[in-house]
Amino acid sequence: MAYVVSSPGSCGEFIQGYMEGSSFMVTCPIDRFSYALSGFKGEGDRLPPKALSAVEKTLAYLGEGNPVPLKLRSHIQKGKGMASSTADISAAAQAAALACGRKLSEREIAEIALSIEPSDATFFKGVVQFDYREGRLIREMGICPAMQILIYDCGGEVDTMQFNSRVGLVDLQRSNEKKMAEALSLFKEGISQRSLDLIGKAASMSSFANQKILFKKPLADFYHLGVERGGKGVICAHSGTVLGLILPMERDAMAVKNFLDDRMKGRISFLDLVHITNQGMQCRKCDIHDFEKL
Repeated sequence: MAYVVSSPGSCGEFIQGYMEGSSFMVTCPIDRFSYALSGFKGEGDRLPPKALSAVEKTLAYLGEGNPVPLKLRSHIQKGKGMASSTADISAAAQAAALACGRKLSEREIAEIALSIEPSDATFFKGVVQFDYREGRLIREMGICPAMQILIYDCGGEVDTMQFNSRVGLVDLQRSNEKKMAEALSLFKEGISQRSLDLIGKAASMSSFANQKILFKKPLADFYHLGVERGGKGVICAHSGTVLGLILPMERDAMAVKNFLDDRMKGRISFLDLVHITNQGMQCRKCDIHDFEKL
């Protein structure tokens, strides 16, 4: 039986920093996915190195000696801080496990992912606070209210492994600890009250605090122009190049995009209009021909 696994990407992180002895992130999962297919007859794809490593580590963890062919598709931009590697790794690991008659828990997937690189946790359901260095789930934050996110790119690419191994990174994160505690408190209240205003304020605090770690020149103008047109705040890829503007579902997102394109011309590039997703990783039976249409 063929199975397809979908795992979401992200628009950066709602919050990322250091608090209470650990580096953490608050996930921002979006409706753009990596898909992995297993259990079919025939040859698999030549997988990217990190996805291939995920398959090999999964098979070793399960004590399986035979290789498992997989097919992989992704609709997530690479090298931008949108959790493309995490989505590939998690989808590939679960698809390999399903081919062996097993299903991995979210925490097992986290352990496999963290053995490859510092990872996001968008494969958990809802929004979570996650220690992305140690693979520890700190807390489940809950279900995020619906929102649109206009995603823009500041340019270039960031290598996750190189970024997270840079000298002095944790010290810089520690210097923001009080701000991160305040942002996290606001975010928790925002989830509880289903308030985009509080969630947007928390995300914006984290984005601006991160400027001393990975500076994004367009951030201030993007924030002020976005709020002027009904945005609730900005999300950034703390170790990537993207910025996201949080918009209520009733707002005309394309009108806001046209305004930003005009005012930010040449300084930032539109990538996508997405929505938050709370579904986490999903598995279902799938025909190989249906997979090719994804």
